[in-house]
Amino acid sequence: MSEGFISFLKVVKVIILYLGLGALAAAYFYHLKRRDLFGGYIGGLVVGVIGALIGGFVIDMLFHDIVTQILLFLTEKIGVNLIAGLVGAYAALYIMNRLNHDRERKKY
Repeated sequence: MSEGFISFLKVVKVIILYLGLGALAAAYFYHLKRRDLFGGYIGGLVVGVIGALIGGFVIDMLFHDIVTQILLFLTEKIGVNLIAGLVGAYAALYIMNRLNHDRERKKY
């Protein structure tokens, strides 16, 4: 395989992992905590993915040395800092929930 194709596959892996982190955080807020998010689950998914990207890049830049020492497997072996992405997705959805006045979804 060429190096360009391998590099492309690594980018696809990163995108899929950040989408998964955003979906996981949105599912937690929407289904488990039963919070009313702008746009429902899909709106939460979009905000969660954005938060995962921001958290993954910003938190990873600031605390990469510490995270690498503590969680070498999650940062080096997989290629994506999953913890930073999950923290970013959770923080973004938490802020979204607070902007919506911390309302719970109605039980249908």
